[in-house]
Amino acid sequence: MNQVQSLAILLAAMGLLAGVEILAPFRQRGGWRRDHLGANLGLTAATLALNLGLGALLVADRRAPSLAVLVVGIVALDFSTYVAHRLMHRLPALWRVHRVHHADPLVDVTTAYRQHPLETLVRFAFLAGPAWALGLPAATILAYRLLSTGNALLEHANLKLWQPLDGALSLAVVTPNMHKVHHSRQRDETDSNYGNIFALFDRVFRTFTPTARAGRVDYGLEGYDAVDAQRLGALIRLPFDPK
Repeated sequence: MNQVQSLAILLAAMGLLAGVEILAPFRQRGGWRRDHLGANLGLTAATLALNLGLGALLVADRRAPSLAVLVVGIVALDFSTYVAHRLMHRLPALWRVHRVHHADPLVDVTTAYRQHPLETLVRFAFLAGPAWALGLPAATILAYRLLSTGNALLEHANLKLWQPLDGALSLAVVTPNMHKVHHSRQRDETDSNYGNIFALFDRVFRTFTPTARAGRVDYGLEGYDAVDAQRLGALIRLPFDPK
């Protein structure tokens, strides 16, 4: 499977989850915010296009990986992504970029790839580093990117999942409710549940918050709820906002 085929699968999955959100929403959204949708899809297009271009730098090696290399590679890349995510919350310069993602007051499937182009570059650097250092084959990198981006859609989707099931799954993997806690306005909640695919790292490094709190979470960031602050241009300028 190549990058174009992976992109087609992701777009189909996004469309499918958007439909399911209507049938079984985790939260009722009230009116659909056109500015939320337009800005999110604009940033999504930029994120996917940039990843498509950057991904070509990582997939030159066409060796077929063994199962061990595949598993170790995926775990290593996911750990690097966890580290990158924590640093984006800890380092002020990176937080200014990452807050574009967290400023969304309506978390749903379109929030998954709502990130500033600068964040895409940061995440790519943390993916490329271990990929090149370990000499990972292209198939391992593509498998991780597909799992990672696919789970990003699922964990952001505004879907109702039975809480006991979500809690059980969060022993191993990042679930929708686990990640929704991360989108809280409350700092101790947003500074937790950094995981991307595996919940292991949050549990080992004590950054895990129980998924049952998802139902009480207030999404977004203070000071960025106005419609004008949610427009595409404003979000592109946000990392340079001194506030």
